[in-house]
Amino acid sequence: MSAVSIVNSRRKIPGALVAGAVASGLFAASGLGVAPTANATCASFFGIGNSAECTSNLLSWAIAIGDGAQAHANGTLGGAFVIGENNTAATGAGSIFNLAISAFGSNNSATAEGAIANFATNIGGDGNTVATAGSLFNTATNILGSGNTVTTRAGYVNWARNVFGDNNVITVNGGVANWARNAFGDNNNIVLQGGNVNTAQNIFGSDNIFTMQGGYGNFARNLFGDRNTFTAQVGNSNVTTNFWGSDNTITSEGGYYNGARNIVGNGNTLSVGGPGSNLNFVINTISGGNELSAGGVNSSLNAALNAGGQGNTIRAGQIGSVPGNLNAGFNFFGARNTVSAGPGPLTLAGSVLKDDQTVTQTDLGIAINGDRIGGANGATSTGIQSATVRSALAAPTTTTGDSVETANAAGAPTASNKKTNSATANAAGAPTAINKKTNRATVNAAGAPTTSHKKTNRATANAAAGTTADNEKRASDNRRDGE
Repeated sequence: MSAVSIVNSRRKIPGALVAGAVASGLFAASGLGVAPTANATCASFFGIGNSAECTSNLLSWAIAIGDGAQAHANGTLGGAFVIGENNTAATGAGSIFNLAISAFGSNNSATAEGAIANFATNIGGDGNTVATAGSLFNTATNILGSGNTVTTRAGYVNWARNVFGDNNVITVNGGVANWARNAFGDNNNIVLQGGNVNTAQNIFGSDNIFTMQGGYGNFARNLFGDRNTFTAQVGNSNVTTNFWGSDNTITSEGGYYNGARNIVGNGNTLSVGGPGSNLNFVINTISGGNELSAGGVNSSLNAALNAGGQGNTIRAGQIGSVPGNLNAGFNFFGARNTVSAGPGPLTLAGSVLKDDQTVTQTDLGIAINGDRIGGANGATSTGIQSATVRSALAAPTTTTGDSVETANAAGAPTASNKKTNSATANAAGAPTAINKKTNRATVNAAGAPTTSHKKTNRATANAAAGTTADNEKRASDNRRDGE
C-alpha cells in the first residue's frame, strides 16, 4: 500500500505543476495578473501625506481623485477637493477658512485666494476657470457649461455665478455685495467694477454685454434676448432691463432712481439719467428701431414712452445744454416720429396713431399731433396750419367815417376820403382824381356798382372811351349827311 501511495504522489506532483502553469497563463491573458496603473489619486491631511499632487499644512486638507488631478490646501483651516481628469483646486497661502472645489468634468481649475472665507467652486463642464481673490466672503461658482471664466477680486461678500452656459466671462472687481449671474446663455460678458449692492443678471440670452461701474443698488437684467448691451455708470438704485428683445442698447448715466426698460422689441437705444438727475424713466414696448432718452445733467422727473411703431426718436428733459424738469414725450403706434419735450418745466409732447411727424414742446404746455394747448413753442410737421391768404374782392368796401375803399378793374383798392379825391378807374384800370367836397367812386366797365354821397359829382368810365352826349351828336350828324 505504501508503495502504491508513493507512486500516486509522484504522479500528482507533475500534474499540479502543469495545472498551475495553465492557470497562470489564463490569468495573465485576462489581465488579472497585471498590476494596476497609478491614477494620481492622493490625499493629504494636516501636512501628512504631502506629494506632488496633494499638499496641506498643519490645519488644512487636500484630496484629489482622477488622472492628473491636483489639490493644494495652502491656507489655514481650509481645504481643496478635486474629482476629475486634470482638474485642479487650491487655496491661497495665508488664507483662513477658504475652500476650493473642482468636481467632475475635466481640465477645470478652482482657486480660492484672499483673506477669510472665500470659496471657489466648479461642478462639471470642461475647461472652466473659477477664482476668488477677495478679502472676505467672496465666492465664484460655475455649474456645468464649458470654457467659462468666473472671477471675484477684492472687496467683500461679492458673488459671481454661471449656470448652464458656455464661454462666458463673469467678473466682479471690488466693492461690497455685488452680484453677477448668468444662467442658460453663452458668450456673455458681465463686469461689475466697484460700487456696492449692484446686480447684473442674464437669463436665457447669449452674446450680451454688461458693464456696471460704481454706484449703489444699481440693477441690470436681461431675460430672453441676445446681443444686448447694458451700461450703468455710478448713481444709486438705477435700473436697466430688457425682456424679450435683441440688439438693444440700454444705458443709465447716473443720478438716483432712474429706469430704462425695453419690453419686447429689437434694435432700440434707451438712455436715462445723468449726473445730478433723479426719477427719470424710459420705457419702450412692442416696438423696434427706436431711440428714447429722458433726463440729462441736473434734470429730474422726465419720462419718454414708446408703444408700437418703429423708427421713432423721443426725448424728454435736457435740451442742448439747458437742464429740463417735469417733462414727458411719447409715441403711441406711430412710425418715424420725432418727439421732443423740454426743457420745460411741465411740457407734454406726443404723437398718436400718426407717422412721420415732428412734435416739439419746449415750455409750459401740451403738443399732440397737430394740436397745441398753451406754450409758445409747439409744432408738428403735419399739423402746422397754413396762414389764410386774403382774397381781393370784386365789390368795393366802404369804411365808416372818412374813407372808402373801391376795387378797380385790376383788383387794386382806391381810397376815398371826405373832402379829398375820388378815384375812378378807367377801362385800363388807371384811377382819375376829382376834387370835390364829397366823393363818389364809380367802378369801370367791368360792371362793379357805384357808391354815391349827397351833393356829389359823377365820373363815369366806359369801355368805348366816349360819353353819351358825344354819341348823340355823331348820330345827328350822320342823319343830316344822309338827308
